[in-house]
Amino acid sequence: MQHQPVFQQAKIFFYCLPLHKPMLFKGNKLRSREGLILQLQSSIGQFHYAEIAPLPGFSKETLLQAGAQIKDLIVNYLLNKNNRKDINQLDLYPSVHFAVDCLLNAIPVSSCIDGTTSIPLLQGDNHSVIRQYQKLNKPARIKIKVARQPPADDIALFNALGAINNNLRIRCDANQGWSYSQASLFFAGVNNQLIDYIEEPTASAADNIKLAKQYGIHLALDETLQQSHFRYQHHSCFKALILKPTLIGSLGRLNYFIEIARKQHLSVSISSSFESPLGLRQLAFLGSLWSKEVELSYGLDTLKFFKSGALDNTLALQQQVQQLECIWTSN
Repeated sequence: MQHQPVFQQAKIFFYCLPLHKPMLFKGNKLRSREGLILQLQSSIGQFHYAEIAPLPGFSKETLLQAGAQIKDLIVNYLLNKNNRKDINQLDLYPSVHFAVDCLLNAIPVSSCIDGTTSIPLLQGDNHSVIRQYQKLNKPARIKIKVARQPPADDIALFNALGAINNNLRIRCDANQGWSYSQASLFFAGVNNQLIDYIEEPTASAADNIKLAKQYGIHLALDETLQQSHFRYQHHSCFKALILKPTLIGSLGRLNYFIEIARKQHLSVSISSSFESPLGLRQLAFLGSLWSKEVELSYGLDTLKFFKSGALDNTLALQQQVQQLECIWTSN
């Protein structure tokens, strides 16, 4: 994107953001979100920031593993002017790779999250989701999680939402959580015309395409895009790509998917992996760039699940970072 900055000094800060209520992430019950904030100072005195926050249950790496890798990378690569290898030649964890690419490309954290129009993500039990929807004044497009409860309960929720607003379009995220028969049961029990698209109902790409053809629904690719060797092959039932940068990794890989979306006329959703406000601002900035090339929406409204606290003041971000626990410094 631009000339790579030369770094002279680095610090790593630790954050812990408490959630309003415990949340399940593929069997991992989290009461708070933990991550690292990297602060690198350039040779001209500018500060550059990035976030490393693997999401338990979804990321391949733990925060401990990512922390060890970034320390080694800072010392032997980012602060070493004589060892500026192509970062894509290094075997990096996705969360680390994305953070380093943000640093090397000077991705700013000044973008305002509030300025992005996110598709509301509604989570919780069925009654809670319905209350959330009504409190939002019945928007025309929402996203819900499915495959976390019996299909009959997902069907009941979907149909209750559809009854409130006949013009509603629902984006469903199954996280590959259903079997073929469970997915069939769901699609047979709901008005498929209200499904904007569904993200990977099962773990089988072939089954998902078969289901899409059988029930006349559109699919979005999510977890599949996080496979490092995945190469896209187009199918008419594909409607969207869900890009979660901290789970995918490099900006080069992300740009590859943006180009596919442009060529195949797919929509793109830039989605959060429950990052801190700092990380979300960088995602918002990247989205603002990519929106010039593709039809783009945001899934960045995850701050509502956190209690207010660290890193939530855009104007005083640098001061807030300094108030975090500094767990490592280069000198």
